[in-house]
Amino acid sequence: MNEKIYRDADVDLSILNGKTLAVMGYGIQGKAQAQNARDSGCRVIVGTRESSESKSREQAKADGFDAMSFSDATKQADVLLIELADPVQPRIYRESIAPHLRAGMTMCFCHGFSVLYGQITPPKDINVVLYVPNAPGAFVRQKYKAGEGVYGCVSVDHDATGDAMKIVLAISKAVGSTRAGVVEMTFQHETEGDNFEEQILYGGVIHLMRACYNTMVKNGYPPSFAYAKAVRSIRSVIDVMDENGIEEYLTNRCSRTCEFAVRTRGPRVINVDEVEKIFEETEQGLFARDWMQEFALGMPMLTRLRRTAAESDMEKNGKEWREQFGK
Repeated sequence: MNEKIYRDADVDLSILNGKTLAVMGYGIQGKAQAQNARDSGCRVIVGTRESSESKSREQAKADGFDAMSFSDATKQADVLLIELADPVQPRIYRESIAPHLRAGMTMCFCHGFSVLYGQITPPKDINVVLYVPNAPGAFVRQKYKAGEGVYGCVSVDHDATGDAMKIVLAISKAVGSTRAGVVEMTFQHETEGDNFEEQILYGGVIHLMRACYNTMVKNGYPPSFAYAKAVRSIRSVIDVMDENGIEEYLTNRCSRTCEFAVRTRGPRVINVDEVEKIFEETEQGLFARDWMQEFALGMPMLTRLRRTAAESDMEKNGKEWREQFGK
């Protein structure tokens, strides 16, 4: 790999001295990044929806933060960490953030979706950067508390002050990612790479799990056995592959029967043409268009799909399985 990897020793946290970081949104990522940055010595405040709309403000206060409206947080901040869900960002930006921006501020996004697809266009006197830790918030916090970090990426879409890269690298250090390593990435590659991964990797694995379970049950296998094979088996080996490599797992850490099955039958269940088609659709903006339309309509498709999945035999048996055999 020829990528420049930024470690702790490469990044100066002092560029954030005297600056107030406002974490906008106290959810999955916001909570972890706010706590990590505070523990790294940064001054951190939190912007949330009103208490009547969300429990996040009271949670942030309980965790020791000054928590306030998005408008008030923007007024007090020098750096905004945008940790809000993609579809709600444009409205909150227009109503509560944009009117209070000042020249020289930095907007740091946790996902490039709104900027890449033109939903948010900050003024030219504002730094627009991106920092993404490659893990859910709870894991980001867990690794930080253990003295470790999570691989991340950074990007600069617009440098108004001349030191935007130093600022975003300092943010990544404050959250803990430079302990593991941080690389530069374009807004496009981060956004569409993330969207692509979620479609074919998360989507593909989950539907393979369901196909495994449903096929086994349909052919007479006990549901508890089918669920264990479809779900728990993956959990038991994924960390081994991550820590040691796929080939090390296949060659030395699984049975020869398993290795033969993976190498000879695995390719048959992957439709490479469809994977490449989804990649093309993602880079053409079709996935983004469909998702924005779905959200704007109130998520009718997602609501229906959720109901169907929640009422499935696999979900019902999975709940019972976890009660009987542990989490």
